[in-house]
Amino acid sequence: MVLMRMTRAWMFVLASAGYVLAGAGTAFLAGSASSAAAVKAWRLGSWLFSLLIFGCHFAGERRLRSGPVSSARILASAVALGACGVAALGPLRAHWGDPARSRLVLLSIVAWPLITGVPAFLVALSARLLFDRGWHGRRY
Repeated sequence: MVLMRMTRAWMFVLASAGYVLAGAGTAFLAGSASSAAAVKAWRLGSWLFSLLIFGCHFAGERRLRSGPVSSARILASAVALGACGVAALGPLRAHWGDPARSRLVLLSIVAWPLITGVPAFLVALSARLLFDRGWHGRRY
């Protein structure tokens, strides 16, 4: 039981850090891109990398055999924490000291976790119910 909690905690931390790396890292690379097409490619890469992280975290949660709501809540929390990190790093790098934008910075730190966490919960819950019903015939 302790090992399972430790595994879940590590998956959560690694997924959250992965989302921050995907968002902030590709934003940095997009900022140094030489063309608009390259910027779009880096942004698409960020989405694909985030999707890969979400898929791996989803598979890990399924392997731990937690309930659909519990695993969806954990997945969505990791997404929201990663979004909060990206929302904090963007303004910190660009214009944290600008007093005219301080409200915008605080709004983004609150809004981005909600904007990403709620859909992540709904996707994770729906996918989990479909996967469990399709492979095991269980009904929740």
